[in-house]
Amino acid sequence: MTASSSYSEFEIAPVTAALGAEISGIDLKAPLSEPARTELRAALAEYLVLFFREQYIDDEAQLALARCFGEPEVHPIRGALGDPSVLHDIVDTAESEPDRDGWHTDVTYMVRPPAAAVLRCEHAPAAGGDTLWANMYLAYDKLSDGMKQYLSDLEGFHATDGGFTDYIQRHLPADAVEKIMAAVGSGVLHPIVRTHPETGRKALFVDQSYLSRIEGISKDESRHILAFLASRVNDISIQCRFHWTDGAVAVWDERATQHSGSADHRGSARSLRRCTIEGERPV
Repeated sequence: MTASSSYSEFEIAPVTAALGAEISGIDLKAPLSEPARTELRAALAEYLVLFFREQYIDDEAQLALARCFGEPEVHPIRGALGDPSVLHDIVDTAESEPDRDGWHTDVTYMVRPPAAAVLRCEHAPAAGGDTLWANMYLAYDKLSDGMKQYLSDLEGFHATDGGFTDYIQRHLPADAVEKIMAAVGSGVLHPIVRTHPETGRKALFVDQSYLSRIEGISKDESRHILAFLASRVNDISIQCRFHWTDGAVAVWDERATQHSGSADHRGSARSLRRCTIEGERPV
């Protein structure tokens, strides 16, 4: 990896040519100066995912880092159950079966999906348990001009029925499921191609977890087109992969990426702590 010289507050080295950068020379436990905050925002816009090693931050420092990029928000599941905390744990024990969602962008079934997320590792398995990210700018850029034109005015319905419902039914009692479904609703329409509010770049806004149909075309057409578009994320040339270590932190742009956890650490414990940051309605 070759370090970038365009940042003065820290060192930064790209992970792949597509996205991702490891940042060193900064202590996230200490208050961040305004120049550092400004450069972190610029680095996120450039690389889409930022990685920090051996930081060992606490909740206060994690929220301070999150506020560099916006306001931390309550996850809709927690909000529906009356829990106001903006940080939540993602825990696998040595006895549990790792449970992963596949490629997705978080909570797109809401009107205003997150803008970004911050995830810290409290305990990493010795092997496995990585997270992958994909650059959805590049997924869009690689489409033909004709396909881009066809998709330009299409909207897709991001539904809670399906993967979301299955997940909460597996993990929560029936009364909690009822409260959550009443709060989050059935889903929402978003553009198939969204424009990033800060960079102005277009990104493919399609995932296999929540997007259930394209509006205005037949069910058959929708199924085949969505299958093609969702498969774009499998292009290795638009991905990066991060192996978690104790004390590591990742920050990513939810508007221009998808991510997927690797459920390949069965028999090993893994503990992460996450918050997401308020976003805007995709356009």
